[in-house]
Amino acid sequence: MSINVAWIEEQAVNANALKNGRAIYQSGKFIKLYCSADETFYMGECLGSGSKNYITSVDFQNQSHPIFRCNCPSRQFPCKHSIGLLFAIEDKANFEICEIPEDIVKKRERLIKRAQPKDNTEKKPKKVNKTGQKKRWMKQKEGLFVCETMLQDVTRMGVAAFVNSQLKDYENIAKQMNDYYLPGIQRLILELVIEAKNALTSDAVYDGVIANMLRLYQIVKKGKQYLDKKINEEEITQDDQIMDELLGHVWNLKELKEAGFYEENQEFIQLGFCSKNEDTLQIGYWYVHPLQEIHKTVNMRPLKVAKYIKEDDSVLEKVRTSCLYLYPGVNNRRMRYDENFTTCDIEAQDYLHIREIAKMDFEQVIKEVKNQLKNPLCDQEIAIILAYEQIKQNQDDFVMVDEFNHQLKLSAMEGTSLHALTTLPSQNLLSKQCALVIFSYDYHTHHLLAKPMSLISNEQIVRLLY
Repeated sequence: MSINVAWIEEQAVNANALKNGRAIYQSGKFIKLYCSADETFYMGECLGSGSKNYITSVDFQNQSHPIFRCNCPSRQFPCKHSIGLLFAIEDKANFEICEIPEDIVKKRERLIKRAQPKDNTEKKPKKVNKTGQKKRWMKQKEGLFVCETMLQDVTRMGVAAFVNSQLKDYENIAKQMNDYYLPGIQRLILELVIEAKNALTSDAVYDGVIANMLRLYQIVKKGKQYLDKKINEEEITQDDQIMDELLGHVWNLKELKEAGFYEENQEFIQLGFCSKNEDTLQIGYWYVHPLQEIHKTVNMRPLKVAKYIKEDDSVLEKVRTSCLYLYPGVNNRRMRYDENFTTCDIEAQDYLHIREIAKMDFEQVIKEVKNQLKNPLCDQEIAIILAYEQIKQNQDDFVMVDEFNHQLKLSAMEGTSLHALTTLPSQNLLSKQCALVIFSYDYHTHHLLAKPMSLISNEQIVRLLY
């Protein structure tokens, strides 16, 4: 295949990837270059920022749709290392002839098999093991009883005694939830333990502990009712299925589609991205059009298995997909899209679409947020786009002001400072613009927190984090 610079530019997802890829090649970071005898497969070993080198490759088995692979953490395809490899091919660098790796051969075979016409003979529907399902539901219900008993014990001993007890015992109860197929309940118990630890260092402020206990109790109660409906084969609605998400059901895309949790022909733009819990949790907030809603991607990378799970990253292009999957939820639902997506530049009309859903009245927004946070089934962080007249500094505080002169005190996202607002590329961004704001409740200060994540003008999205 003939490769030129113009073709490489078409493959790059953005100008930065193109620039960085060219720099990687020109700086001599490729220490080994390989090519198959038929010139359908190229591979390079590239020096990385750490001790481990990156292996990147491009497969031209289907020349109209080359497949890029790289073991770097980037979610861009092709990544900068793959772009660098293309520049090496274009420059006719010295490639050593090699055999096509066995895993690539197998992947090619699978792609060929997948492309072959499927047998249209009617297949019998897969039998559902109802007995196995009921056993699982009964096991989950048993786990909920264990959790309920734990909460009753904590109530009897008193919150203060619980905070000062051997919290390791409750962490062990959380671990037991895996045996009951309840990873969602496990997470909630661990959050309760974290609040208890926080209370030890915050002048015995127990409000967060009590709030987490009440939320956990409500979810356990509603979870038992939901499992009873499933066990007794009563009708299950889509609204009911939020309990599957809270209990920790691991959905696959087929299940989501069969349950109706999907939207066709959607495009979406990432408004902000953050990492939490020592980078084990990565969250991206997205504006989805034409739904005109804000949803989020969630990537969990527990430390023990982090090396096996690819990192999420900031996405600076508009993403299009024929099918967007939305998990059951109340607000800012978790979303997911498969590998069949395309990207393109964000256009002026896209910024206008985002700004169209901005809330104008801060007083009304605060009322709505408080009501939502009272719902135990609701996520405890709510993302909303606000339209503001001004962001100004009052001594050490920053406030956002709406067109009705209602003021909203701002708090900083973890790892950031609001003083970054004074170093924006243009101070015009501080007036008559929109912002993605993350709302949550601080049980220690008894205040609603409003954390700006990004500012949105008619021309750009300025991220305050990354």
